[in-house]
Amino acid sequence: MQNWYHTHLRRLFFDMHLPDWTQPGQSGGDQHDLRDIATRFDPKAIVAEFVRARVNVAVIFAKCQYGNFYYNTALGHKHTGLGALDFMGEVLEEAHRQGIRVLGYYSNMWDTQIAREHPEWMAEEADGTKSYNRWPTLSLNSPYRQRVHEHLHEMFTQYPLDGVWSDILSDFPSWDIYTRQLYEAAFGRPMPRAPKDDGWIEMIRWQQDLLYDYIESCRAVVKAANPEAAYVVNFFGTPYAKASQGLSFKHLALSDMGSTEGYSEWHGLLFPSYAARYIRAGMLGKPFEVLTSRFVHTWDFSVRSLAQMRYEAFSVVANGGAVCIDDEPYHDGRIEPQVYDRIGDAFREIERREPLLIGAEPVRYAALYQSQKGRELDEVMNQSRPPAGSLTPPSNLNPSASDMLASWMGAFKALTEAHIPVQIVDERPESLATLAQYKVVYLPNILTLSDEEAEALRAYVHAGGGLVATGATSLYDAFGHLQADFALADLFGVHHVGRGDYTFPFFQFHGGPLSGGLPGHPLPHYMAMWRVRLGTGDLSIAATRRDPLIETRGETYYHNNQPPPGDDSDEPVIVYRRYGKGRVVYCAGLPESNYARLSLAPYRRLIANMIEWAAGEAPLVQADGLLNTEIVCNRLGDDLIVHLVTGVPVRAVRFGLNRTVDAIEERAQIANAQLIIPDKTEAVLRMPDAHPLPIVRVDGHAAITLPILDDWESLKLTGVFRRLAEEAP
Repeated sequence: MQNWYHTHLRRLFFDMHLPDWTQPGQSGGDQHDLRDIATRFDPKAIVAEFVRARVNVAVIFAKCQYGNFYYNTALGHKHTGLGALDFMGEVLEEAHRQGIRVLGYYSNMWDTQIAREHPEWMAEEADGTKSYNRWPTLSLNSPYRQRVHEHLHEMFTQYPLDGVWSDILSDFPSWDIYTRQLYEAAFGRPMPRAPKDDGWIEMIRWQQDLLYDYIESCRAVVKAANPEAAYVVNFFGTPYAKASQGLSFKHLALSDMGSTEGYSEWHGLLFPSYAARYIRAGMLGKPFEVLTSRFVHTWDFSVRSLAQMRYEAFSVVANGGAVCIDDEPYHDGRIEPQVYDRIGDAFREIERREPLLIGAEPVRYAALYQSQKGRELDEVMNQSRPPAGSLTPPSNLNPSASDMLASWMGAFKALTEAHIPVQIVDERPESLATLAQYKVVYLPNILTLSDEEAEALRAYVHAGGGLVATGATSLYDAFGHLQADFALADLFGVHHVGRGDYTFPFFQFHGGPLSGGLPGHPLPHYMAMWRVRLGTGDLSIAATRRDPLIETRGETYYHNNQPPPGDDSDEPVIVYRRYGKGRVVYCAGLPESNYARLSLAPYRRLIANMIEWAAGEAPLVQADGLLNTEIVCNRLGDDLIVHLVTGVPVRAVRFGLNRTVDAIEERAQIANAQLIIPDKTEAVLRMPDAHPLPIVRVDGHAAITLPILDDWESLKLTGVFRRLAEEAP
């Protein structure tokens, strides 16, 4: 693996899908003139801005989604506005002169020009119409595949590119004739056309294999021309994308670096951090990058505040990735200098701290379990209700057992705000093999587990690991069929009875190690809980279920919203136990899903309590409060590196179903932030200036205080892991 993949953390995506309105297929009929598009590119001036902003990798367009080329191609249509300019070639030459790596951007499934020339190669929708997702979509099973191979061969035989950034691989499924014929030959029946049709999940898994074959064939073309070139897949396969769209973790084996879009304007301020951990998990330790944006709303030519640009970039690099900031030139090719002022500010700060970032590994405490099979089932089963006009939420926010996105993201939000170090694991054997590195594994409503997964989790707990599971975890098979009991019933210590009758039950806590900081009053739970009965063995009950006074139906209701709690059912909803050398907590509700929707603090406290009890020990670094601060703990040699990335969002305005986009306008400044740190710490240095901080004792623990907490603080706690190893049994 090339060293620069790991060491070049400051990247720029020069994003420019530029229509050529002199071409018949690109105007939509109402434009005919060039309108100065692509006429004023100045490669040397552009690279000079890259240098000024401390960029060390740039993605430069070879072919855009209109099908226009930005180099001197003999195979396709070069953008007319370029005239004689070999834009990609000249940027590449100047960037290499300045020590900047260059990846050529290539659009796969979207290509307006080729769709006009070969409409018979287009993908099709379920209703038989041609596929358009702003740009027309090509079938990767058509002869277009060979055309792509020819383009890639030309790029890498004519230019010394450092790699290709391969985009638009997630516009599936397609019902074009080429794909239908392949499916019918393989299965002997027509393709299903909707998630409710028989065979839909099987079809998703089949198309994953076809996509793998396509990516593998393109990678082979690039490597044959230049074995040192990076082949990079833009991974649009996070839980926010439907499983049927295409990409899954299996495809990342073909990508030399992981790359994914982490735009906060799409999925919120937590998303850059989540995207970094998700793509890191998918890459199984190989290098990765996360794209963030210069825009407020993606590609609207606004300039994001410096405070937010810094926050997102710092969150990505603290979590082990390279940050790739998305810019776009104006229509004629000129660029906005203020963008590079701000990128430069963030990148100079990253450059100063690269000795703390490069080679660091995450402290593995909690593993958040996620699953491709879960994505597939969710597409078929989920019945989440979109927000309505009412000012109060309905009690039954999702009648289905599958509440994937809310469960996964609510769990991540709770763990991040509780300052619990968390990475992601999944069902692949290579990922399961890492379980022993973690203190606790969290399964937030993971509906299905294979026999291999279940056995790996049993062995992990028996050997001393902790396990927390919620809801319908392991209650379904891989195709969404309800089973008689949990596959992990022996671990949970409970057996499945059914789904509760009431859609607005309550937790009633009963004291003990899981109840610290939780309210004495009943805690409401939107959506029905699962009903369970106790099995054999030594089990403790942390909470029972209180049913509401009534179930709201039609004209039977209580006040304007939800009914109050009635009597305690005495049925367990949270149980905990020891199993072998490990610990297990099972919760029959979905606190993480409720937390994602409601952001009610007791849900976060409950999740943290369950995780820490199952782990058997507290995280190495703890803080009280600081909810807007992400604490990232990494290991670098014998030292513990602690990054604190803080962003305080502005208030949102809501109107109808709309709300203000998440935004950070001011750089954080928090006075007297205190951290509990390991007793084994020899010294604490505030980096990158190595300013020492005094270690004091607070309630019997080692602690430090930061007089002013800035938006990115990096601390080196020296000798922690050496001293822990010396005292290990």
